[in-house]
Amino acid sequence: MRRLTLLFAGLLLLPASIGAAQGDPAEVKLEWKSGSTARLPLRCEPFAPVGDRDARTTSVQGDEVLAADLAGSAVFQVVKTWDPTSSGSTPQFVTGGKWTVRGTQLKLSGELRDFPGRRPILVKEYSGPVADWRGLVHRFADDIVLQLTGEPGVAGTRIAFVSRAGRDMELCVMDFDGHGLTQLTNDRSIARSPNWSPDGSLLIFTSYRGGTGPQLWVMNPANRKPFPISTRSGINTSGIYSPDGQRIACTLSQDGNSEIYVLDARGGSPQRLTNNRSVDTSPCWSPTGREITFTSGRSGNPQIYVMDSDGGNPRRLTYDVDYTDSPMWSPKGDRIAFVSRTGAGFDLYVCRSDGTGAQRVVSGGSNENPHWAPDGRHLVFSSNRDGALALYVTDLDGTPPRKLETGGRKALSPAWSPRH
Repeated sequence: MRRLTLLFAGLLLLPASIGAAQGDPAEVKLEWKSGSTARLPLRCEPFAPVGDRDARTTSVQGDEVLAADLAGSAVFQVVKTWDPTSSGSTPQFVTGGKWTVRGTQLKLSGELRDFPGRRPILVKEYSGPVADWRGLVHRFADDIVLQLTGEPGVAGTRIAFVSRAGRDMELCVMDFDGHGLTQLTNDRSIARSPNWSPDGSLLIFTSYRGGTGPQLWVMNPANRKPFPISTRSGINTSGIYSPDGQRIACTLSQDGNSEIYVLDARGGSPQRLTNNRSVDTSPCWSPTGREITFTSGRSGNPQIYVMDSDGGNPRRLTYDVDYTDSPMWSPKGDRIAFVSRTGAGFDLYVCRSDGTGAQRVVSGGSNENPHWAPDGRHLVFSSNRDGALALYVTDLDGTPPRKLETGGRKALSPAWSPRH
């Protein structure tokens, strides 16, 4: 069981001798320990619209987005006061504030208060164009999570993925909540396995564009202009940046067999890390950059291994599961997600970084390509659990995975961006 420790003089909110009693924001933080399914009950009240006539329309949309952001944070059990079907436990917190529209500008005066005392915990203003109202709401939601947990939420992040139509697979990107979906390539070819650079400015991906075999390309999503990183003979795939952004781990077959290599950030200076007759693929850096986990068939069927970042000290991590693939290291370094084959396809597992404690966290249908959120509380993955391939998020707390909106597109190979 995961245990929540509330750090506030031994209790969540004490009524006396704290700054909040005089109207100042209270210092309230939660220390998340690995294990609990408990979420904090929170009540969302609608923003009060002020100013121009359309303030009411956009504020109602803002109410729903904030509630969805907080529910999707895996921290809160959210009750929407404007929805008679929304119910939950007695709240410990309440959100609200003012939504002021003047011409093309919006000022969101966001408030987080304790309940029922309604003492202020977070009171903050967010200003910008009305057209960017979603971004302002996402910032407020992430600040709420930061105030109570010490770490920002993920409402302001993006998800890259591959959209499939017939044989074509194009690279796309969208906001965390599915809004603002943009197609980045239009090659009428195959794109696969996108991964973000550590600062979120670049996407490295595998592409068959131009009728070639698999090659590694990089793109700035802002200008959508791809540049080649590795077009060596044979396979060039599974590219992923090191935590410092200076190196790229990938799979190359330039020497005849699929092996793990490390390149510099421009694609040069290849250093071969594995040397095995079996296929070695799907590298992923540890958050420290000192180790790399990968998939290898050297034991007979594919299993998860880890090695030092120079290729030394390789050791097997998984033993009690069948055919495995797609290892992905948690941003906190404590866990590794991977998939294991079943009769229906693949189930999603999580183990400790040393390979112990493997637990199945998602089953039903075929579930592939897991990728961690930057806060380490969620995994995005592709699945055919409801029929067509789509993207889902699991919060790893026993709640059912939720489907992400991708505009009706078949979707696979997701990659969660770092925070902006």
